[in-house]
Parts: sequence; C-alpha cells; structure tokens
Amino acid sequence: MKTILIATDFSSAARNATIYGFELARLIRAKVILFTAFTMPAALPESSLYLTSKELERNSYKQLLDEAETIDPRRTIALETQSRQGPVSSSILSAALEYKASYIIVGMKERGKEIRKYFGSAVTDLCKHSQVPLIVVPADAVFSIPKTIALASDITDDTDIQILEPLKKIVEKFESRLFVVRVIKNSMDEVASRVIKSKKLIWFLTSLYPSYVFPKARNVAKAMIAFVKQYAVDLVAVIPHEHTLFERLFTKSVTKNMIFRTPVPLLILPEKKDTIKEEPGKEIDGSEVISAA
Repeated sequence: MKTILIATDFSSAARNATIYGFELARLIRAKVILFTAFTMPAALPESSLYLTSKELERNSYKQLLDEAETIDPRRTIALETQSRQGPVSSSILSAALEYKASYIIVGMKERGKEIRKYFGSAVTDLCKHSQVPLIVVPADAVFSIPKTIALASDITDDTDIQILEPLKKIVEKFESRLFVVRVIKNSMDEVASRVIKSKKLIWFLTSLYPSYVFPKARNVAKAMIAFVKQYAVDLVAVIPHEHTLFERLFTKSVTKNMIFRTPVPLLILPEKKDTIKEEPGKEIDGSEVISAA
C-alpha cells in the first residue's frame, strides 16, 4: 500500500491540504500519515504557561486525532498520526523517509506577508531538500481529479528521467492529459527546442501520448499562469534542479508570484543523479506537438 505523509500546523491552509491529501489517498488507496512537528515554547519552566515536552506531544496527538475525525469521521482512510519535537522541515523529511512515503503534502498559506514568511522557511526547505515528491496545495485550491497536468520542462539528457516516475504513475492512474511545457522567446527557439528535445524524455513518456507545448513569452511565470488558465490545468509538475526552470521560479519575484497565485497544486519532483539510459532500439515517436502563441 502506498503511503502519503500530510504535514499540518492546524492552520486553515494546512486543513485544506489535509482534505486534498485524504481525497487523493482515497482514490489511490493509500495510507495517510497525518504529521505535525512542535518545538518547545520560550516560557520559563517556573511560568504557569509552561508545558513540558510530554504535554506538548499529547496535545499535538489530540489535535491530529481531532483533525482526522473532522475530515474523515467515518474513518474511510487507513490512518496513522505522528507528532515529533524538532524543526518543521527536517522532522517532516525524516518521517517521510522512515515511513517510505510516496508523497508529502503540505499547504501554502494565504497570500501576503503570511505566505511570504511561511514559504520562505519550511516549504522552501522542503522544496530544496526533499527526496520524496512534494505536493504544495494553495490555500484556496479545491480537490479535483487531475485530468489535465502540465510538466514545466527544462529537462536535459543529463537529468535522471526516472524522477518523472511519480508523475507518470499519476497520469496513468487518472488517465490524465499531459502537457510538457517549455517557454520559449521566439520562433527560432521553438525550432531549436523541437530539435534538441530530450530523446530520453520522449521515450519515457511515449506511452502517455503527451503534448509538447512551446508558449512564446519573455516571462516564464506569466506564460505558465496563462497556460494553466487556458487549458484548465489541475496540477503543475516541476523539477528543482539547479540553474533551470525551478531555480528561476524561486529567484525572481515575478515568478514567485506565479507560485503564490496559481490556483492549482504544485507537484515538485526531487532530482537524482542520472542512472538510466535510453532503451536500445526503442522507437521514439507518436507524441503530439502544439505551438501555443
């Protein structure tokens, strides 16, 4: 049975992500680890407000059970609750590896100062360091079956193509339409992109019949936002390898706004070292190519 680790801080955004995670777990028949991390408060031991580590742990477990009861009162999902003391991101990552989670799901807080503070800490750390696929759910996103998925592609032949395996499984499970999107600046770039398009990528995705799309724009973020809206995309996938699309998304304020404002969840696929080769003699063909102006 697959395992999904849902991390919560009991905020409204985390509640939304938990609902999303429970619905996804129900559809793929996965077990849920509902997880929270806590740290010791700054109050002195002699203070009447001071709580011991054991008391905090008990309170956390009670909150987890209450959360699960609210979201799934009939207990239709296989569930385990887990509370740990320690830094948020490292505690989440440690638990995800321990439970061999297939996905980690976290919520993104509301836009404005709160979201910048939150996204600049725990979620950013998870994006950078997670070895487990991470799904970041916007605070106002409503769960829907991912019938249309966009992979924001900056993949080269140096990329380990197997990092796309979690995405491939989702596409196969839900029979989703998959777009592989590469933003280009002009028509010559489009020609070059078609010519140098990773053969390894085409081979790996050929059974999914993806559409390769080349939106023309100088701003990657605006192009992706427009694409999500135009094609009613339910899920966007990105790969956080250095000096490519993901890095640009998180180093420029305009592209950060894309992540903050997208109404759909973001699937972040962790990069690994290249270990797979193209299958000898495999025919690379059959994919659809679309040019989106």
